[in-house]
Amino acid sequence: MSDTIWVRRKSRVGTDDSGDDYDHSLFCKASEQLDELAKTLGVRVLSDFIDTTDMQYNFSEEDLPESWIAENEKWFAPADALPSLTKLIERLKAGEVKGIKEKLRAGLIEELEDCLVKVSEAEKEADQFHFCLVM
Repeated sequence: MSDTIWVRRKSRVGTDDSGDDYDHSLFCKASEQLDELAKTLGVRVLSDFIDTTDMQYNFSEEDLPESWIAENEKWFAPADALPSLTKLIERLKAGEVKGIKEKLRAGLIEELEDCLVKVSEAEKEADQFHFCLVM
């Protein structure tokens, strides 16, 4: 089993629609390379928007109450991430990127475009979001 990233929205926490229906495992695997690319493009790194609370809860040796997750999750304004997503997608579409395997580039673009759609929807609905790291 591998790690993946879900795009979650704050307004949907505790509902049947609180997870994500899309596997962003390439985004997860390439996060360091995407951060390096973001730095060269002069935009904020996507790892700034990754929330690890779910993983911390699952790996904790303490017997944490389920409420611990909601109390510790970090949420972000979509407007802060949209320029990064847009620039990264544009650059990936322009051609090969050092550090990102060419055979994975099309799938990575698809995953980031899905993130862009979901983060844009959160922006339109004045909601907050995060990229939830899950296993």
